[in-house]
Amino acid sequence: MEPMGLREIARVPLSERVYRTLMELIADGSIPPGAELKEQHLAKQFNVSATPVREALKRLASDGMVEIIPYRGAVVRMLNKREIDEAYACREALEHLAVSEAIAHMEPQNIQELYGLTEAYRESADPSEICALSQQFDEYIYRMTQNHTLYELLGMLKGTISRDKKYSSANIERRAAIYEEHRAIVAAIESQDKERARQAVSNHIRNGRSFIEEKG
Repeated sequence: MEPMGLREIARVPLSERVYRTLMELIADGSIPPGAELKEQHLAKQFNVSATPVREALKRLASDGMVEIIPYRGAVVRMLNKREIDEAYACREALEHLAVSEAIAHMEPQNIQELYGLTEAYRESADPSEICALSQQFDEYIYRMTQNHTLYELLGMLKGTISRDKKYSSANIERRAAIYEEHRAIVAAIESQDKERARQAVSNHIRNGRSFIEEKG
């Protein structure tokens, strides 16, 4: 998927732009659970009217990322253990499908670009950049499925699994493990071994989940 040009960005509705930005800020922890999202305050921040903000908040509520509370407004949801467990189970199932479908569309250049992202991840010392590179690695594989519905479904899980990348980017041992896990995924894709790729994805996700549980 190519980056959007200026004309395409201009055509994105205001509510969509507000929605995407808020979703990313919630997903990466910049807006924490329990935070209140005031319509008027957000409207000033985005330099828009209250209407697109209201529409964006309704979508986020539909996604399960915020809760609309009467007389209080929108509040970022605090997920319970059951919801987190369900999200990781869904992520594993969806990423099994993603890596299987992506293999069919991978060219040698794509493989090298994935290896490049993996090496950039290993070489970086900036936690924010490391977190972003990890996300880029996932996004690259998602896009290579050429399955828009699958891509959107995986995007809906960002808010529940963002702690994985956030905490991992600040832990040297976990970062080293992720580097090896990413290389294993790319190697399996390169060999076009779907079963091996699915197993590598499972190892990566389950190791991340275990790390988060240890962090408490």
